[in-house]
Amino acid sequence: MMGASARIEVTALAGIPEIRSGDDLASVIAPAYRALGPLDGDILVVTSKIVSKAEGRAVRADDREAAIDAETVREVAVVEHAGGRTRIVENRQGLVLAAAGVDASNVDDGWVLLLPEDPDASARRLCAALRDALDVRVGVVVSDTLGRAWRVGQVDQAIGAAGVRVADDLRGSADARGRVLEATIAALADEIASAADLVKGKASGMPVAVVRGLGHLVADLDVPGARSLQRPAREDLFRLGAAEAWREGYEAALAAMGDRGPTGEAEWVVVVPVKPAAIGKSRLAAADADRESLARAIALDSIAAAAASDRVARVLVATSDEATVAALASLRDVEVVRDTASGLRGAIALGLEAAGEGSHRAVLLGDVPALRPGELSHALALAATAGRAFVPDADGDGTVLATARPRIPFEVLFGAASAAAHRAARFTELRLPATWGLRRDVDTPEHLETARALGLGPRTAALL
Repeated sequence: MMGASARIEVTALAGIPEIRSGDDLASVIAPAYRALGPLDGDILVVTSKIVSKAEGRAVRADDREAAIDAETVREVAVVEHAGGRTRIVENRQGLVLAAAGVDASNVDDGWVLLLPEDPDASARRLCAALRDALDVRVGVVVSDTLGRAWRVGQVDQAIGAAGVRVADDLRGSADARGRVLEATIAALADEIASAADLVKGKASGMPVAVVRGLGHLVADLDVPGARSLQRPAREDLFRLGAAEAWREGYEAALAAMGDRGPTGEAEWVVVVPVKPAAIGKSRLAAADADRESLARAIALDSIAAAAASDRVARVLVATSDEATVAALASLRDVEVVRDTASGLRGAIALGLEAAGEGSHRAVLLGDVPALRPGELSHALALAATAGRAFVPDADGDGTVLATARPRIPFEVLFGAASAAAHRAARFTELRLPATWGLRRDVDTPEHLETARALGLGPRTAALL
């Protein structure tokens, strides 16, 4: 772009009070801007949070996840991590970002703040009001903090803009050596938003900054806004997260194969150890359901999903829980091994003894109520190519499935830090998506909520 400046100044405006619903932002910002001395060509960068507050976008939401659901058009990726769960979604404004932009910081308990309904329209109204009130030709950028693919950390970007050119399309022009540029489009509004954030900060109480020295970018109010920076769907190279794309492709392949699954015949004997429900899942006592009934339902949903896998010939349930035994009578290819041992390892050993060394053997923990039969089929198909294999839980510390091919010794390694123990014993780690129900074992109410988002089995879902 011709006329680019070699120097810019960025100044945060002090003295802007707490914004409340119904406030006239132009009237609130104008006194602080007058103190700086308005100039033609200035660009004001305004944090989206104060725009949302002024527009009454605070809503009551005891459940932030429900508020995120309401603002979500499309879920792109779900990321499990030590601090919990992050959802990357496309929201109603067309932005792809974490949590749909729903913000619970700096608002009263039980409330959340949504992004402006139309950030470009908000920017136009503010820009027009400031131009009229101060008789100065300025531009306005509404900014929000977003993450970036392939990069650590977040930066402020433009989600709304008015009276400022948001991009500089350099395609077809030449560089300093005369080479034609074929792909370069400078995202000017994003660069301006990021520069302004360096002086505004996140907790400084200065939500507006003035960028000076870029007057050549200030334009009429009808130039395209920040929405024009959003990549069209047909050009979106990152429509899904890696795990979601993998799963979508796999499920499409399963659907194309009909009832046959990934390969032909069933061949695995799966051992599922189940504690008596009266002592099982003690950490679920805080869940909003009868703990004993919930523990039994989780086990039964896990067993039913395993029995429905086309790779499984028999399911051996090692348990002493009489109510579970009675409920299993309705499931095909499910047998009971009476648990006369003590503890998890003893129950597994009894089940493996009943399975016999001549079969493909697998041990599945009975606390994966979001398990889908196709997930287990795929895991067992992969396991058949290894002597011994295991699947870690979603947290990466425990194990949900361990397998061994016929006549290969199968040492029981379940327990604390079992994923590390299986790796040390040279089991092959099966790298499956963390968003699969197979990997979401349930020990705590938080685990249960994550499994619920993945889709619980019918018995568990009925109790919640």
